[in-house]
Amino acid sequence: MQKVKFVFNPKAGLRGITRAVGRIIEMYAEYGYEIVPVLLNFDDDCPRRILEGLSRDNYHHVLIAGGDGSVNYVVRTLREAGVDLPIAVIPAGTANDFAVALGMSKLALRACRQILTGVERRVDLGRVGDRYFVNVFSFGLFTNVSQRTPTKLKNILGKAAYLMEGVSEIANLHRMHLSIESDGGSYEGPAIITLVFNGRTAGQFPLARMSRLDDGVFDVLVLKGDSPFATADAAMRYLSGLSSAYPPSDVVHLRCGRLHIATREPEPTDIDGQPGVELPTDVECLAGALRIIVPRECYRLNATSEVE
Repeated sequence: MQKVKFVFNPKAGLRGITRAVGRIIEMYAEYGYEIVPVLLNFDDDCPRRILEGLSRDNYHHVLIAGGDGSVNYVVRTLREAGVDLPIAVIPAGTANDFAVALGMSKLALRACRQILTGVERRVDLGRVGDRYFVNVFSFGLFTNVSQRTPTKLKNILGKAAYLMEGVSEIANLHRMHLSIESDGGSYEGPAIITLVFNGRTAGQFPLARMSRLDDGVFDVLVLKGDSPFATADAAMRYLSGLSSAYPPSDVVHLRCGRLHIATREPEPTDIDGQPGVELPTDVECLAGALRIIVPRECYRLNATSEVE
């Protein structure tokens, strides 16, 4: 019987995953897998528990139940230890941007069934400094909203909690001087927010509509903020679907695999909803670096090549 390491965050999202753990273990057993559960609590001993006994010889994949931050934590742990195993994701966080981009159901048990009948493929992974990201690296307005939003509020209100916290962020609106050099173009000038997308959404807002998880490049969006009122109007029309222009007005759009980012003043950054690295920094798209199990019905959607 093959083993599967099951890393789950009991505090993620609406905490429904704790009620589903028993049934997930039963479903895996029906398919001939032995589940080895690990509680994801982000303490100092957590990486050891995740990695204990983990190898390609005795484990089939690593199952993660949580949000983007949980996925990021496990992926980073595996990468830093040199463990090359597929991962699978049951979305159990607040936004679950990465899991949604993979085509995973938002219902835990349905997502579990998708994994058990799914196929393996390779998707891109972002690296910024010595860190990794699965969905987005960002800085500027709103980018630390996920970090500052209380877990209790997110568990109660879900995505609406981000909107409430984001309103208070408007008072901190400021323009930074940004410099980007990349293999897909350059930009130097004002910016109020910068997002480097591997995925397509942030907080489930469809910002990077051209992005794909397996295209070998990032979609970089820089909101210049030349006119605050015009910028706000363009952004609201874009997010509400009233405008299909891509990129929207007042936005710089670059597609690139490598870039160097610098600002004149220090700016806090965000990696998949967690505190990020200091600027300046280099960012690289590691094409096809992440092995992942996706729903069979989504395999041909933006797929590259099947893993042997």
